[in-house]
Amino acid sequence: MSSWMIDDIDPARWEIVGRAQELGITGTPDKAAHSLGKITLMNGRTVNAHVVHAVDPIITDGYEVVMINRKNPPGMGKPALPGGFIDPGKGGGVESAIQAAAREAAEEVGIDLHKTKATLIGTRNMNRPFDVRVAANNSLEEKYNIKEGDVFMVSTQAVRFDVPDLARTQLVAGDDAAPGSARRVKIDSLTKDSLGIPDHFAMIEATFPDHFPSPRTPPSDPGCTAQKKAAL
Repeated sequence: MSSWMIDDIDPARWEIVGRAQELGITGTPDKAAHSLGKITLMNGRTVNAHVVHAVDPIITDGYEVVMINRKNPPGMGKPALPGGFIDPGKGGGVESAIQAAAREAAEEVGIDLHKTKATLIGTRNMNRPFDVRVAANNSLEEKYNIKEGDVFMVSTQAVRFDVPDLARTQLVAGDDAAPGSARRVKIDSLTKDSLGIPDHFAMIEATFPDHFPSPRTPPSDPGCTAQKKAAL
């Protein structure tokens, strides 16, 4: 494991979120990771902070979506979308979100999506205090300039891939997916509490609004009561 989670009560989480949001990144970033300067953790240690950019592919036929169980924190052992970090480009620059999502899909669930219709969903989420990590070693240094002991928040954006024959597509879990966990799940069966990553359900809701209609105004709502009185 190349990282572990920062203490969930450490206020440095929110400082990192604030600095990341100040970058103003809403889509594919110009770098795979950005430095956020020095930050002092709750234990008094001052470290380098970063934001690393990721993607989450939503692979679907309109009825089911591909899920995994996560092998590492956050959400270790729980259902989640496959996903991972955007890589720097070999000749400079960075992968697009769609390129990165297709690569991650191949690595995590064994599907080749490079010629599949892809759609960006929403904008890049830079408000993820639940996914702030400490680098456990120097394995992230070459690609992201993150050294052992540095902290980093993971930003992400969803990418939808439409696979009409998904029911006949073989899935093979790999990389950060728990062995044997790649599978198809009915969209209508998913709930916020069933997923291990807090914003993954929001991504799925945004992708399939017809499956998750807005809740009706509850009878106890004051506005509803006022309308009833006006009708009397």
